[in-house]
Amino acid sequence: MLDWYRADLHIHTVLSPCAELSMGPIDIIDTAIKKKLDIIAITDHNSAENVRAVMEAAENKKLTVIAGMEVYTREGAHMLCLFPELDSVMDFQDFIYENLTPGIYDESILGPQYVCDKDENIINENKRFLGLPVRASIENVANHVNDLNGIIYPAHIDRKSHSILRVLGFIPENIHVHAVEISLPPDQAKERLRFLNNTQYTIVTASDAHDIGMIGTKMTYFNIAAPNFAEIKKAIEKKDGRGAFLQLPNE
Repeated sequence: MLDWYRADLHIHTVLSPCAELSMGPIDIIDTAIKKKLDIIAITDHNSAENVRAVMEAAENKKLTVIAGMEVYTREGAHMLCLFPELDSVMDFQDFIYENLTPGIYDESILGPQYVCDKDENIINENKRFLGLPVRASIENVANHVNDLNGIIYPAHIDRKSHSILRVLGFIPENIHVHAVEISLPPDQAKERLRFLNNTQYTIVTASDAHDIGMIGTKMTYFNIAAPNFAEIKKAIEKKDGRGAFLQLPNE
C-alpha cells in the first residue's frame, strides 16, 4: 500500500565549504525530525565523506538518509546524484576525486571542509578543491551514476548560476537524467521556465540547505510504499503507481 512521505533531498554538511558550522550530523538529523521529514539526502559538493556519519547519526531514528553528492561538472552545471547505498556513493567518490582540480585547498578563502563522525567530532579536514568544477562532463558523470544504479538530475535549474539551462541552454538528449530540481515556488519556476509546464521530467524541489534553519523549508512529497531509495527511484521514474509531487493533493 502506498503512503505519503516528506523528503528534502538536497542537504549539505560542514564538509561543503559554503555550509555553516551548524550543519553537523546530529543537528541535521534532529532538525529534519523536528521538521517532520521522513527522508533526507546528504549532497555535499564533490564529496561524500560525511554521508556515513549522518547515516550513523540517524540509526534507530525514524528518518531515512539517502547517500548522495552534488557534482559541479566541467560545463559549470550542478548535478544531484543519489545512490542506493553507502558503498556505491563511495565508489562514485573515487571517480570524482580522480577528476578534481589538483592542488591544496586554502580554507582561509572559502572556509573549512570538515569531515565528522556521528557524534559531530571533527576527524579530518578535507584539503581537496571541493568547490570547483571537476574535469568530467555532464555526460560522463551521468554515465557513472547510472552504471551504479543511481539517480541523477540537474539541480536548481531555475537559478541564474550553476544551472544546466544557464550553461548549456538545454538538457542534452544523450544523457539519462531522472528529474529536474527547482528552487523557486512552482508557479514562479514555471513562469520563468515555460518548458516546466509541459516537461517529461519529474519536477522535484528541495531546500539546498547550507545552514540548519533551511532544512525542510522546501520538500518533495513522495507517494511510495516505503521510505527508501528503491521506492524514491520508482516514484521519480513514475513506475508502479508511485509519484513525486510538489504539494499534497489536498493542499
